[in-house]
Amino acid sequence: MRAGPEDETPARPDPWGAALKQLANRARSSDEIRRALARQGYGRDEVAAVLARLTACRYLDDADFARTWVTTRARRSSIGPARLTRELQAKGIADPLIAAALRALAEEWNTTEGAKEAVRRKLPSLRGLPPAVARRRLAAFLERRGYSPDVILAMCRAQFAEAEDERE
Repeated sequence: MRAGPEDETPARPDPWGAALKQLANRARSSDEIRRALARQGYGRDEVAAVLARLTACRYLDDADFARTWVTTRARRSSIGPARLTRELQAKGIADPLIAAALRALAEEWNTTEGAKEAVRRKLPSLRGLPPAVARRRLAAFLERRGYSPDVILAMCRAQFAEAEDERE
């Protein structure tokens, strides 16, 4: 008996095509491509060959990915260095590449200005709250965004200075 069309399994694309499809959606790190191909069932050797080819063709560059990621996330979403580091580590970027990307960002973007922008966006949701509660929530918000304790303290002091003056 002859097999019908419903009995046929669809042909799996080659790993090169699968990787290009991943990159067509958005830029990705080498580790993200490696994990995606492994989830699709490709073997280690196939994945390694595709990664080497993607790198040779300059479709994959973790250093460039890290620089673009930190610049975009910091400027668009007012994300601080600690969170950017965590995000890149989750994407499998090596620590030296992360450090280099953050150094490049520091040359062109002021962390304090980024925190001020984040505060500006958050303040409407804090209106009407007691100053102590608003301050705690703002500090927690900035901490989740990846800002340092010094920046958080400075932002909270700047926003709630009048509340501190009233208590004294």
